[in-house]
Amino acid sequence: MLQVARSLWRSARDRPVFRPLVARLDRLWWFRAIARADIVDLDYVRAQTGRALSANAAIRRYVSGGYRDGFRLNPLFVDTAVGDHLPEAWRVPALYAYVVADPRGLQVSPLWDATAYGERHPEAWSVPGGPVAHAWHRREEESLPFGPDALPSPAPWSRLSKVIADAAHRARVGGEIAAPPGTVPLEREMLVALGPDEWDFDESIAEAIAFAAVAGQGSAIAVLDPRAEDWTLAQIAAASTARVRVSRRRHDDAASALDELRRTSIAEIIVLRGPNQTLTAGDAGTLADRVHEHGAGTFLAPVWLDGDGTIAAIGATGEGRFLAGHPVEDLTPLLDADGPSLEVPALAGSTFAAHRADIDAELRGADAAAAASVGGTAHVALDLYSRTRSPIPPAELPHLAANADALLERAGWERARTGPSPRVQRPVRATVLADGTTVPVLRWALRTAAPVGPRAEGWGDTHFARALAAALRRQGQEVVIDAYPARHRPTRHLDDVTVALRGPEPLEASPFGTSLLWIISHPDQIGTDDVAGFDAVFSASAPWARRAAAELGVPITPLLQCTDATRFRPSGAPRGRDILFVGTARGILRPSVVEPIRAGIPVTVIGPDWRGWIPADRIAATGVDNDALPDLYERAGVVLNDHWPAMRERGFIGNRLFDVVAAGGRAISDRVEGIDALFEGAVRTYGSIPELIDMLSGDLDEIFPTRDVLARIAERVRAEHSFDARARALLDAALHARDDGGDDGKSPTGLAS
Repeated sequence: MLQVARSLWRSARDRPVFRPLVARLDRLWWFRAIARADIVDLDYVRAQTGRALSANAAIRRYVSGGYRDGFRLNPLFVDTAVGDHLPEAWRVPALYAYVVADPRGLQVSPLWDATAYGERHPEAWSVPGGPVAHAWHRREEESLPFGPDALPSPAPWSRLSKVIADAAHRARVGGEIAAPPGTVPLEREMLVALGPDEWDFDESIAEAIAFAAVAGQGSAIAVLDPRAEDWTLAQIAAASTARVRVSRRRHDDAASALDELRRTSIAEIIVLRGPNQTLTAGDAGTLADRVHEHGAGTFLAPVWLDGDGTIAAIGATGEGRFLAGHPVEDLTPLLDADGPSLEVPALAGSTFAAHRADIDAELRGADAAAAASVGGTAHVALDLYSRTRSPIPPAELPHLAANADALLERAGWERARTGPSPRVQRPVRATVLADGTTVPVLRWALRTAAPVGPRAEGWGDTHFARALAAALRRQGQEVVIDAYPARHRPTRHLDDVTVALRGPEPLEASPFGTSLLWIISHPDQIGTDDVAGFDAVFSASAPWARRAAAELGVPITPLLQCTDATRFRPSGAPRGRDILFVGTARGILRPSVVEPIRAGIPVTVIGPDWRGWIPADRIAATGVDNDALPDLYERAGVVLNDHWPAMRERGFIGNRLFDVVAAGGRAISDRVEGIDALFEGAVRTYGSIPELIDMLSGDLDEIFPTRDVLARIAERVRAEHSFDARARALLDAALHARDDGGDDGKSPTGLAS
């Protein structure tokens, strides 16, 4: 009934006539849930607002919009830390979403591990407000929890309460605070500039705390933003361990703030992390290890990535930041030739590691690492990455005599006489396919709708593109993958073929080379503008292709989704009885999962954002490694599947069914035209929820083919519907378009059209 009520409430919220009333009732409900946890820190609230408020007034301010403006009720809870893990935590106050959820497995702050705390205090799981409330109510006797083990902070609450209030007050009134000199002997120190536009400031602080938790290591954090929460968290960390130092500096000069931390450090090796960048504690430790191994005079940086996932720099030459704007796949020739480390004339950016005594120049500007590394030996760790998540400023490099010719050659490029910058090209090459056909080696760009960074791992488009890229490489082709933010990268002119893997976002044809469009989902969003300019258009639905070709006025060729036959194959593992679902809740009531569970059928769910929709004991995990899926599918009694309504209505069959059947598994799916003929009974379909529940309530062995028959079906699916088969179809289409002049002679590699 709770799920039904939530669904009806969301419907009312979307109707203008009810929206004001629903909004008021929402805020009342949020208020009551938070008040029940009894976790408002009145001194913290007063320091943020400049005036005394009652607990009720503070909660009202928070739920009325304060949560969006950075107003916080308790220093133990960081709203952004749970935003990606709770349903609707970005629409409703995160603290409300937390207090009404099952808190098991949820992290709430970069300063302490709530899961570790709950394991030590099992009673914390059941109190209103979970571990946050439990720890808060014990603060007088135990202080606040701190660190990866969530042990009581060495600083008593009497001190921490003053630190928290002073920090929030300082953030409100402004003013700088200098970095204190290091006092604890350290082998390594991680220096972090916490930028004013830091997207995931809680993750940045968490990595600094994790680095300092290792013996012989410490962290120094320069807070460059005005948010009370950042400065408060940094001050709590500094008060809880002598291995963390903090400063508060003006937001527009990160290099000077890092330089102050460097000058006041006493560590042997320092690892500097520039503003708004990603660098894990583990990668920072690896940089320090390698600097130690190379010895004095070594300056080492990770590969510097832009916010769109492309390369911002692999060091610097006399021509500027090397390989700026290139996809990360362009590192491959360098890795093959040089291993994990590449020597460059100088570093770029502001994230690097070195012996502290080797830095004798002031750190200045966006490329602070460049001036520091001139005169030393500069290396880039090609297997480590740091991504800047805000716009990258123009280069501020010192004069360097070295040009990029030698590095370009090692990266597999040669100079081009004409064309857009960078004026480089791949040498003309050819390859022989398995059937004896000789074809040119083309450079392919696969464009997706997926975001950049860790969030992309939850997108099926990401894994689809990787599998297609691997298949094209087995055809002898060169392939790069662009996340959605990189769709307009400045090196598009280097691509011979662009494949737009059309999902929920528009992807236009490239102005360079040959452009192919493969519509794999969300066909309801496709109009005439979406297919314009492409040399060939493919669709993952045969019935839709027939209808849409006439409506849109372009030929559309059916090209169904598929499976990675190198991974999904039967291993002979025994089949269990689990009813398995792998996927997200999508923020909706997915009947294929919710209704069977409501009927008492024990569905095992693996995926994020299911809290609040189904009982917590049905969620086996919030995610699964992609490499583990074949075994899961083969061993499951049956795998549940459903489609977006637009895909179901237009005959788009999702690739999960191809994967399940190729692995020798069995699936039950909502009814989509073509499924029954395509999978020959390895996938059973239903037209209504009662029909689904009836199938799941019976003997599954009676409705599916025998294991031998399933093995034969799996073999056919792997042969006919593999990424290798799709890659060959796309290669043939690209060659045909080039032969017909479809790329208008714009071949960046100089290959004959």
